[in-house]
Parts: sequence; C-alpha cells; structure tokens
Amino acid sequence: MKVLVIEDDKSIAELERDYLEINGYECDIASDGLSGLDMALKKEYALIILDIMLPGIDGFELCARFR
Repeated sequence: MKVLVIEDDKSIAELERDYLEINGYECDIASDGLSGLDMALKKEYALIILDIMLPGIDGFELCARFR
C-alpha cells in the first residue's frame, strides 16, 4: 500500500515515513502543498497524511481539491 505524506517539517515527515515503512507501507513525502498536489494527481495513493499549515496551498485547500 502506498502512502503520501504532505508535511513541511522535515523531521516530522521523516518520522512518519519511518513508522510507515517499518509497518510495510511504501511512502512518498512532499514538503509543500503544490508538490503534494502534483504527486497526488500523478500517482495513486491509498492514504494521504496531510498537514494543515503548508507553504503554497494549505491543507484545507488541498483536501477540497482532492475531493
């Protein structure tokens, strides 16, 4: 199962990735709203973990666009 983490704090994103990979998930990381949107539209993810306060496009706007 593939997961996308959209998080601008590098240490938090890496921690989330580590926990996901330990539990058998594949994980991609995007560090801002625009790159997260681009990745989500290009690949298929079973789950997106989304930060609220992101540079570019905030998490609320991203969630609305994903829907």
